[in-house]
Amino acid sequence: MRLLPTPTTVAWGEGGFSLPNPLPVRGGGPAAETLAERLLIAAGVRTVAGEGSGVAFRADDSLAPESYSLSVTDDGVEISSADDAGAGWAVQTLLQLLPVQVYGPGPMEPADLVAPAVEIYDEPAFAWRGSHIDVARHFLPMDGLLRHLDVMAAHKLNVLHLHLTDDQGWRLPVTKYPLLTETGAVRPGTLLGHQPPWEGLDTDDVAEHDGRPHGGHYTAEELRRLVARAGRLGITVMPEVDLPGHTEAVLAAYPELGACDHVRHPRTAFGVSEHVLRLSDEVIEFCRDVLDAAMELFPGSPIHIGGDECPSDHWFTDPVSRATMAQHGLTTGAEAQAWFERQICAHVLAAGRRVVAWDEVLEMGAPEGTTVMVWRRKEAIAQAAAQGFDVIAASGEYTYLDYSQYEEGQPLSIGGPLPLARCAELADELRLEPGSQEHLLGGQFQLWTEYVRNWASAEYQMWPRGSAVAQQLWAGQAAESGSLHGLGRHLSRLTAMQVNWCRLPFVTEE
Repeated sequence: MRLLPTPTTVAWGEGGFSLPNPLPVRGGGPAAETLAERLLIAAGVRTVAGEGSGVAFRADDSLAPESYSLSVTDDGVEISSADDAGAGWAVQTLLQLLPVQVYGPGPMEPADLVAPAVEIYDEPAFAWRGSHIDVARHFLPMDGLLRHLDVMAAHKLNVLHLHLTDDQGWRLPVTKYPLLTETGAVRPGTLLGHQPPWEGLDTDDVAEHDGRPHGGHYTAEELRRLVARAGRLGITVMPEVDLPGHTEAVLAAYPELGACDHVRHPRTAFGVSEHVLRLSDEVIEFCRDVLDAAMELFPGSPIHIGGDECPSDHWFTDPVSRATMAQHGLTTGAEAQAWFERQICAHVLAAGRRVVAWDEVLEMGAPEGTTVMVWRRKEAIAQAAAQGFDVIAASGEYTYLDYSQYEEGQPLSIGGPLPLARCAELADELRLEPGSQEHLLGGQFQLWTEYVRNWASAEYQMWPRGSAVAQQLWAGQAAESGSLHGLGRHLSRLTAMQVNWCRLPFVTEE
C-alpha cells in the first residue's frame, strides 16, 4: 500500500517537490516539530522558520477535528487543518510520500527527499483509534513505549491504552501506597510453558515456576515524559487500573484489602484469580486514592477501571464483604460488583473525566456515563450502543494480537491463529444501525503479555496486524491491508523503523 491508512481522497499530479536543506517551515506547532525531528535524524536536514519554497501550515476552521488537506506541488507543500492533531496526521502522510528510509536512523541522502505532486483530503472514520498494551503480566520498559508512540503515530492511532495493574504486577506509582511498587511490582517467578487448564474452580497460583524474579514499575517522571511525548504526536495515553478483580499484586502489598488471606506475592501463573478486593468503605477509599494518582499522572485522559473477570466466591465467605452486601441489599455477586463499579465510576466522572470499563459492566446495568469497551461478544457492541452508552470495539475475534498469526513456526502464545486476513474483517463489526452508530467511538487492538516477555516479542505480535486494524479505524474499510502482499510498501516502512514485524514463518520439514 502506498499510503496507510488510505486517505479519503487522493489526486496524483505531475512532478514533485525536492525538500531543500535547510527547509523553510511556516507555522505548524507540534506537527512542525515532528517533521523537523524526523528529517534531522534520517537525513540531517534542518528546518528553519521563514519564507521560501518549503512547508507551510495554515489554519482552516472549516475542517473537521483531526482532518487535513495536503497539497504538494513543484513550489512546496501546503498543509491546512483546524487543529494540531490534523496537522500532525498531515505530517505523517507527508513522510509516507518520501522514500521509506526517512523512517530509519539514517544516514540517507538529503537529495533523495522528493515528494510526488499530489492533492489529498483526509479525515478519520472514527475518533477512537487505539493500541492496548498490557505491561502488567510482563513489564515492558519505557524506552520501548516511547518508540511505540512513533509507530502508532505513523499509523494515525491516537489512544495508547496502558494496562498498568494485574495479578502479576503493579506498575503505577502511588505515593500514598508505596508498597504497591515495592512489593506488588515483583513476582518470584513465572510459570513454565503454557498456562495449564484449571480443575473446576481451582484458580490458585502455581507452586512450580522458573524461579526468576520478574517485575518493575514506571516512575512518575517516566510517565510524565510518556504523556508529553504522546501529546506532541496527537496521542492520548489512557491508564487502566483493573478493579476489583485481577488484584493479587495489591493483596500482596496490602493483605488487609483482600477478601481472603491467601496471597503472599504477585501471581506467578495467569488465568482468572478468585483473590479479589474486599467490599468495604476502606477499599473504596483505596481505589479512589489510586484513581486520583492516575488522574494526576495522566491529566485530561480517560480512565479505565477494568471490571473484567471478577469471581465473587470470596465475598460470600469474607465477613466484612458480607456485611457490606447486607447493608446495601446485595444478594448476588453481580449485584455486589455493580455496587462496587458505581462507586469508582462516580468518582472518576465527578472529576470530569471519561470512565471506561470492560463489557462485564453491562451485566447488571452499567453506571450512567460509562464508556463500554467490548472484548467478548461482538453483539455487545450493538447492545451497549442501543442502550445509549458510548462504545469502543475491542473484540478478541479480530483484535487480540496475543494470539499467534500462523498455525506453525510461531512462539508460544495464548492460542490462535488469528491471521492478518481475519484482523482485516474488523470493519464489518464497526457498522451499526442508524441511531446507534453515533455511540461507537471506534476501536483498538489489544496485546496481552502472558507470553510476551520483551519489546521484540511485542512488536512481532502487533505488526503488521496492527496496521490492518489502524487502516480500518481511520478509513472505515480494509482496502488491501488483509495480506502481506497488499500491505506492500508499508512493510518497508516498518522495516525502516526497525520494527520486528511478523514475516511468513520459516518451517522446516522433519
